[in-house]
Amino acid sequence: MKQELRSKATKDSILHAASECFARDGYWSTDIDDICKKADLTKGAFYYHFSTKQDLFIEMLNNWSGKVGGKLDLSGFESDDMLELLSSIPEKFSPIFEEVDRQLPIFLDLYVKAISDPGLNKVVLNSYQGFLEFFKPLIKRGVANGSLKKVDPDDAAKVLFSLTIGMLMQGLVDPRGDDWVKLAKKSINMIFK
Repeated sequence: MKQELRSKATKDSILHAASECFARDGYWSTDIDDICKKADLTKGAFYYHFSTKQDLFIEMLNNWSGKVGGKLDLSGFESDDMLELLSSIPEKFSPIFEEVDRQLPIFLDLYVKAISDPGLNKVVLNSYQGFLEFFKPLIKRGVANGSLKKVDPDDAAKVLFSLTIGMLMQGLVDPRGDDWVKLAKKSINMIFK
């Protein structure tokens, strides 16, 4: 049991150090030596937990996606008004994006790198498909009960994804610009009302 706790602590230390290094220097400028130095660990400890820097980053992405999924627990939402539900999601996302705001450029960089890297493309595509599969049933339900205007759920989920990525880009380019939550709610109303 002690070994499991030490192993988890080491892995968490690597993830935390990598997050700080990536935020400070960027993904491409950070190497494994930088991460090990920041975590005060050997390369052997790193390679015990991760095969490559990319594997480490994928773990970070999966952890982040898990946090997003946890924040999107809709079990307590009791209304059939899907416009109200969709409009409530930006507020749930806001703390997550604030927590990882320094890593957002790295995540976007990952999406660009996935264009030419088949292994990475598969991971990013799974994340994208998960996003669509989460929203399509909500949109279908809202169209069926009349709380959303008649739209194609597949297309509308893709527009929501595009909107999300676009707002992330906008936040990076103009971080002091619009209130993200307010703009997201306005955009959702423009699409579905």
